Amino acid sequence: MWQFVKKFLLILVILLTMVVTLNWDKVSRLHSVITLFDKELIVNNFSNMEQAFWTRKITRSPAPYQFEYQQYALPAAFEYQNKSINVDAFLTRRATTALLVLKNDKITFEQYYLGTKASDKRISWSMAKSFVSVLFGMQVDAGNIDIEKTVGFYLPEMQGSGYEKVKVKHVLQMSSGVKWDENYLDFNSDINKMGRLLAIGGSLDNMTTALESESISGQSFHYVSMDTHVIAMILRRVSGHSLIELVQNKLWNKIGMEGDAAWITDSKGNAFALGGLNAQTRDYARFGRLLLNNGRWQDKQLVSQAWLQASTTAGADYLQSGDSTLGYGYQIWLPPLAQPGEFFCVGVYGQYIYVNQQQGIVIVKNSADKLFMDGYSKQETIEFFRAIVASLA
Repeated sequence: MWQFVKKFLLILVILLTMVVTLNWDKVSRLHSVITLFDKELIVNNFSNMEQAFWTRKITRSPAPYQFEYQQYALPAAFEYQNKSINVDAFLTRRATTALLVLKNDKITFEQYYLGTKASDKRISWSMAKSFVSVLFGMQVDAGNIDIEKTVGFYLPEMQGSGYEKVKVKHVLQMSSGVKWDENYLDFNSDINKMGRLLAIGGSLDNMTTALESESISGQSFHYVSMDTHVIAMILRRVSGHSLIELVQNKLWNKIGMEGDAAWITDSKGNAFALGGLNAQTRDYARFGRLLLNNGRWQDKQLVSQAWLQASTTAGADYLQSGDSTLGYGYQIWLPPLAQPGEFFCVGVYGQYIYVNQQQGIVIVKNSADKLFMDGYSKQETIEFFRAIVASLA
């Protein structure tokens, strides 16, 4: 009997070994997803996402745009909720990996933390949504998209899904009414199911068409990251190009990006549009400069000023910012009590591109902040940015 058990166990071990060996890529990616945010690994992971996921390369510009430098110190402290917050302590608490301040086309501060380097390709997370919005605006400018039409008009495969009858405008405004759980802390949430799909293989397009409606669209703000994938699907359909091709030809080549970048894809090769860009901090600043100048780069208008103004304006009462609440445009955020020309892109775990047009300032902050979901991280960080603006006024 014991001999039989030993043989059975040996055969079982051999079979398991064969299964793992034949599926090693999937096993490795799944392990990377599961451990992506581990305290000991998160900083390194956020600078090396190409090792964990399928990606496609975006090639640096042959003629990078060069910033000038004029160094200024950061303020020592800033006020938040009637308390004085020490800046160095804040940067440490928020696990900052990079901070760059740009004023009037001059870098006034640039520093990298936690062992990271300027050349690191840092994960954008949801800052990528704002890149997609700009590319989408280019197609609207060209007359290829009418945002008052429904998603189903552009994507017939959405028939029967929660998106079929939703206006494109409402998808841009994160008010699609589609049922979606964005809870990063729940293993079984939709956002985490999507992460596992990226690891083991599958189609983000198919996942999108399977989503159902939860409420009437255009009535309330509900952050649904998959809304951005729908925007990217329309973008691909009307342009005839992949998102990677559009990023390469319409942005990277046009605004002098100095570093190669990488965009995470699903196993079918379609971009993880809602959060998969990996780029250098200075290149995020170049994108911020495009936003700062209302879509104009040097002597060329790449996306219309009208589109960027609409993208950085709350188009409905439920999208307005308040005393301590954030507002929303087209895939771009508005800070509490936003001043004209003040807006920001943000990604989970503390990725920011903040723009203040009145003062000619762009601030980029990358982080691996596991406390990001504490309920006030964005508001606190905006007050830090505003203190920098005031110090440079």
